[in-house]
Amino acid sequence: MIFATNEALQEWERGLADAGLTQIGTNRQAEGTYEQWNGTDAEKAKAWLRERKIDQELFYVVVQTPDGVWGADIEGLYLEKLRPWQFDPASAETTAEILTLINGVYGIELAATGRADNFIVEVACGRCERTWLDGVRYRDLTLVRCPHCGAANRVDSTNFIVT
Repeated sequence: MIFATNEALQEWERGLADAGLTQIGTNRQAEGTYEQWNGTDAEKAKAWLRERKIDQELFYVVVQTPDGVWGADIEGLYLEKLRPWQFDPASAETTAEILTLINGVYGIELAATGRADNFIVEVACGRCERTWLDGVRYRDLTLVRCPHCGAANRVDSTNFIVT
């Protein structure tokens, strides 16, 4: 990163500290450039990633968090892959409601064609009604855990159909 002033650099560093992020490095590969970070909190990492404006094809910013690897690219926020426990919706305590599809149809098209195992939605917890962004399976049930109250929520995306 290049900063025009010391103030801009200090503001960037404060933002990283507030988000609990430390940079691992940058990895250039044939399929793209990956800016890699470690994060202590998935919710803070997702908020930070959503603020990043990626305007370059094949450029990815990824944050390894205790709750999965979250990333951003030119299309927006993504979850690299669902966590193993998310494939057990029968263990849900309550049902979350899908409020919004994030990233338009791009993410859901990737999931519908099998190029990703999830797409990003905003969900509302069935217990505390708080909202957050999470990955869900295409046309299936997914287990998600509320980051606010910890409730295990079943999410039903069977009514989402890409034609």
